Amino acid sequence: MELNALEIVGGVILLGFAAGRLFGLLSVPAVAGYVVLGVLLGESFTGAITHAALDGLHVISELALGAIAFTIGSELEWRNLRRIGRAVFPIVLLEASGAMALVTVGVWLLFDDLPLALVLGAIAAATAPAATVMVIRESRAAGTLTSTLLAVVGIDDALALIMYAAAAAAAKTLLTGAAVLSLTHVLGAAGYEIGGSLALGALVGGPLGLLVARLKSREAVLSLTVGALILVAGVCNQFHLSSLLAAMTLGALVANIAPLPGRNLAEQIAALAAPILIGFFVLAGAHLRVDLLPALGWLGVLYLLARFAGKLGGAYLGARLGGAPPRVRNNVGYGLLSQVGIAIGLSLVVAAEFTPLGAAGEALAVTVVNVLLGTTLVTEVVGPVLARRALARAGETGGMDTAERNQ
Repeated sequence: MELNALEIVGGVILLGFAAGRLFGLLSVPAVAGYVVLGVLLGESFTGAITHAALDGLHVISELALGAIAFTIGSELEWRNLRRIGRAVFPIVLLEASGAMALVTVGVWLLFDDLPLALVLGAIAAATAPAATVMVIRESRAAGTLTSTLLAVVGIDDALALIMYAAAAAAAKTLLTGAAVLSLTHVLGAAGYEIGGSLALGALVGGPLGLLVARLKSREAVLSLTVGALILVAGVCNQFHLSSLLAAMTLGALVANIAPLPGRNLAEQIAALAAPILIGFFVLAGAHLRVDLLPALGWLGVLYLLARFAGKLGGAYLGARLGGAPPRVRNNVGYGLLSQVGIAIGLSLVVAAEFTPLGAAGEALAVTVVNVLLGTTLVTEVVGPVLARRALARAGETGGMDTAERNQ
């Protein structure tokens, strides 16, 4: 008997909570437990959650990513950006371009496939904020490294969108032998998605921030904010905008217009979203195909190692050039390794865009999907562990509790 949507959602939240606690006893971040449970429930093992069922549960991902993006935006207060802003932009630029360059060059040299190298390189630049935010919340972390990480993972996605648009256009041109998209078209599409997302977030976030500053009822503020986040996600889906960027902009405006109420609101959103995030990570794990891992061979190993090296090296160099303190430059890269969510999303985009281009395009799409789904299993177990260790080395775990006691 196939499970219905409510049974799946309720079951994965309850089982995910238990798995997170079990992994916590082993000193492993709970998010790794959620992903591993998802793999066990997916078609790779028990088949309790089928791919057909996953297609009908994408609203969980939308809600989770909206809450995460709002949380990131709430950390982008102007006073915080003035304090850490000098280091953030060099870190974002170099960690993203470093991962893209190493993966692109490595795949091109070892596999002699430039279109594949360009697409994988661009995707390697992207960082999924969900796991990093989850580890920060779980560790109750606060401080300079924490604020820098949240700013970096937020801005990273805007840059990754531009990189992917340009790389995909070049790869299509190489595969078809014709100029599929002009540079003007590529930049225009990226500008539409990024600019439209920021404009939508500002259009909704400005009035919401003014209301949050004036309303006294926590229930009213929470209801308005949740409604605004869901509305923004829906509009983004309809007009092909980035719900992540729009929700992040919304959160940033609320935090800057009404700093203290906005901070309290972010805590409420985080608490409300906690079970949704558990469901998100379990379902993300259910997407993964363990049987694909042996087929990846050296390509999967190269992608992982080159991406890790680019992220770690680029983040360190960017932090050093930006004058970041040692606790930031020695640890920030370890919070940028996770790729779940965005890897699954981009794999679907690649499949849709390249499969119609003939046999070569279909082969590229299959390879990219296999690499992303296969390596994500590794990044979502290793990434959260390294992120939490980095926060601990920086002395920022438990920082939220210290701040609350000092208030």
